[in-house]
This record gives sequence, C-alpha cells and structure tokens, in this order.
Amino acid sequence: MRRFNGDRCVTDSPIWLLSDFSANLSLVLADGVGGDGRWWRFLGRLHPLIVHFPIGLAIVAAVVEFVNILRRRGDASPFAFTATGFAAVAACFAAWFGWLNADFEGANADNTLFLHRWLGVAAAVGLVVVFLVGVAGRDGVRLRAFNGYRWGLIVCAIVVGVGSHFGGEMVYGSGYLTKVIFPPASKVALVEDSESAGVNSSSESNGSNVAGSDAGRTNSDPPGIPIEDASVKTVSFRADVLPILMDRCVECHGPDKVKGGLRMDTEAELFAGDSEWWSVIPGQPDDSLLLQRVELPADDPDVMPPKGEMLTTEQIELIREWIASGAGHADPGQAAEAAGPDEGPTTVDQGAPPSAAAIQVAVGSLRERQIVVGPISQSDTDFDVNASLVKPPFADEDLSRLDGLQPVLVWANFARSALTDAGIGSLGEFDRITRLRIDNTELGDGAVETLLALPALEWLNMFGTKLTDAGLARLVSHPGLTRLYCGESAVTAAGVQAARESRPDLMIVGPELETIIN
Repeated sequence: MRRFNGDRCVTDSPIWLLSDFSANLSLVLADGVGGDGRWWRFLGRLHPLIVHFPIGLAIVAAVVEFVNILRRRGDASPFAFTATGFAAVAACFAAWFGWLNADFEGANADNTLFLHRWLGVAAAVGLVVVFLVGVAGRDGVRLRAFNGYRWGLIVCAIVVGVGSHFGGEMVYGSGYLTKVIFPPASKVALVEDSESAGVNSSSESNGSNVAGSDAGRTNSDPPGIPIEDASVKTVSFRADVLPILMDRCVECHGPDKVKGGLRMDTEAELFAGDSEWWSVIPGQPDDSLLLQRVELPADDPDVMPPKGEMLTTEQIELIREWIASGAGHADPGQAAEAAGPDEGPTTVDQGAPPSAAAIQVAVGSLRERQIVVGPISQSDTDFDVNASLVKPPFADEDLSRLDGLQPVLVWANFARSALTDAGIGSLGEFDRITRLRIDNTELGDGAVETLLALPALEWLNMFGTKLTDAGLARLVSHPGLTRLYCGESAVTAAGVQAARESRPDLMIVGPELETIIN
C-alpha cells in the first residue's frame, strides 16, 4: 500500500523521506527566530555538548538497577530513578538539537545518520515512558510497573549505547571502537609496506638505485619517469607520500571512512576510476585538488586536513615533487612535448566534463550563498543540492552557481525558490538529475520543456506551482518519469485523471488526498 498525503509518499525509502521531512522542518524553524535560522543552527551545534548527559546517566542508572536485580532488591535505587528522570529530559533535548544540527550543517542522509537519529529519538521517548512507569512502580508495590521500569531502563540504555555507536561512526568512521585493537589487515599491510619501502631495493622494479631523502633509501615504486642521473631525487609514493597520507588523511579517506568518495590509502585507489575525477593530476601539481586543499590557509573552510595540525612545508613539498615527477605515471614532459614547443601546457577540451577543481568552485560558490551541497552519502560521488532554506530565495541568477556540477548532480531541491519559467532553462544542462523539487514556486507550464530535457528525471515535485492541465499533459510524455506531485497547483482533477489514463505506470498525486493500492 502506498499512502499519499499532500506531496509525500510514505513508501519512499526511509533515507529520502528522512531528508525530505528534515528539510521541511528546518525551513519552518528558519522562518522562525531570526528569519535566517542562525539561532536554531546555534542550538544544533550544542548537540555534541548535551548528548553525553543522557548517554552517561542512562547507562549508569541501568547498571545500578541491574545490580539491584541480581541482589534481589525490592525497591528502586533513588539515584537511578533520579538519573533516569534527568536522562529523559536531556535525551529529548539531545535528539532535538541533533536533528537541527544534521539539517543545518548539511549532514549526509545515509544509513548511519538514519540509524543514529532514529535510535536517539526512540531512546528519548523510551526514557520518558520508563520514568513515568517508574513513578507508578517505584516502591515495588505495583510489581508489574516496577519490573517494567527496571527492564525498560536496561533496554533504553542499550538503545542509547547503540545509537551513540553510530554517532561515533559518523564522526570517526566505521569500526572506530574496534579498529584500534583489531586494525584492518589492509591497513597493517600498508604500514608495514611504508616502513619497509625505505630500505628495499628498487632493482626489482626499475633496475636502478635512486637517491631518496636519506642516502640509503631507494625507490620501490613502479617505474615512472626514466632517471638517467642518479643524483636526481625521486620522491617515492610508499616511502615519502603514503606515510603522510596515513598520518593525516586516511582516517577520513581510507577503507573505514570514504569521505567524499575519495580513498587515499593506496596508490591504486588514488588513481581509480575516470582520470577526470582524480585528486592528483600526474605532472600538474598546481592543478591537483589534493595539493590545492592542503595549501589553503588554516582558516579556510575547505582546508585539508580540516582538524588537527596542518601539513608542514616539507610534507607539502614532498607531495608537490611527487606529483610533478609524474606520481608514478607517464612522464609529464610527454604532454608538453606533444603540444609542441610554442603551445604551452596541455589544456582540457572545452567540451570535456568539468574537473574536480570545477566542482570545488561550484561547491564554494553555493556554500557562499548558504546552500547545502555535498555528496548524497559518505561513499558516493553523486551530489545533492538543497536551496530551499536560503534567504533571500534562490533565484534565476543563482543557477550559474551550479556550473561545474553537471556530471555529478543527481538530487536537487529548489522548493520555495524564486525561479521563473524564463530563467530555469539552464537547468536543462544537468542531465543526471533524477529527483527534483520545485514545489511552492511560481513555475508553471513554461518550465515543462526544460523538465522534459532532463533525461534521467524520475521523481518530480510541482506541488503548489502554476502547472496547468496542458502542462501536465506534456509532462507525462517524459518516458523516465515515475512519480509526479502536482497537488495545490492549477491542475484540475479531470486533468489528473486524463494524465493517469495516458500513463497508467506513472504515479501522479493530484489536488486530492488519496490512497492508491498496487
């Protein structure tokens, strides 16, 4: 059964529904205090501070009552009962602040966030119920209520612990509690390789000794640039670069946590996939996103690493030399030679997909406008843009800020924006968009041609727009469209019925509330 209420279908995936509901909740809050949501955002950032209170109080209270169960005590511990009350109140605030924090800070709506968020909500509700049950059965007279209080408290403590575990994984990556004691085999091998690379001979790989940063160190990397002069220094990935990445980057860009879809724990992963998206461009250090990010000022929001000490000048220079020397790939001089002596460095074709640097420029421009943008999950390179919360509303001139995201943008939310039929045309360049929200806008039939030009579009929300029956009749001709919301628009019930008859496979939610059973 699929139930529709307004413009929502409750059988959507939990993660998408969670993101959709959160965006609307945040919009209501943003329209409240301060108009721009800055005070609500401030409360959201208190989540890490307050969340530790219910965790500690609930677990300690549960331990005390569990000991009392073993000791067969017939009354509740005054300490545990009081701690449960405080934990219930603190858990409610922690869940609320956490919800705000995830929405206003643009957290990725992946499975980890979904579990952390809803386990937190369940724990908060459970602790409130347990405390109220404990009020009724605290003295042990009402035995059923008393037992419910004790065992309910223990269950809530377990839920709090599991929810906290997922919260830790969001920040520190998967396996945060166990990887110190039981490090992944791949990471152990990497460390051993990096330690031994400085003393292994490179004769097996390139048949020659190359001077490293120490006199006795040689290069064990696969052959890159032919070296004729043994006095020339060649930087090795394993001996020089990998130890830096392992120390400062792999925690967020390794096998446990693949932030932004980028892994840097092996050379193979660093150069995996389409070369257009490599963060390292062999022979071109100034165009390599990796080097650009580590060279940013400490106060720049995009500097890497974002926490802890920045890379030293020496470490940055080692990475620069490694990239300039070809990064273990073809001789960078070959590109210049192919271009000819007077043509300068090789440039990317204007018709080629935008580079990672272009994506970064677009992300920076959007965030400058306070628009939420980022990968749709920690392990995905596809992007989601949510411009529904910004003040003043997202307008036609803001569409230029999206330039560079054409190959990666798959979800877009322009609800309550100031987009017009005349200005939305440039959105037709984003041929990977699958989900699009333009609800509660002034858009109407004039935007239909642009929407039809989006070949990957599957899910479209035009709730509360100026779409008419004529525009709807044109929209249903889109072969890939599977779901369309057009309630509270200029569309009539008769127009919806006609559209459904012409496209029975297309789920259309019209002006009325309804239940559709498949």
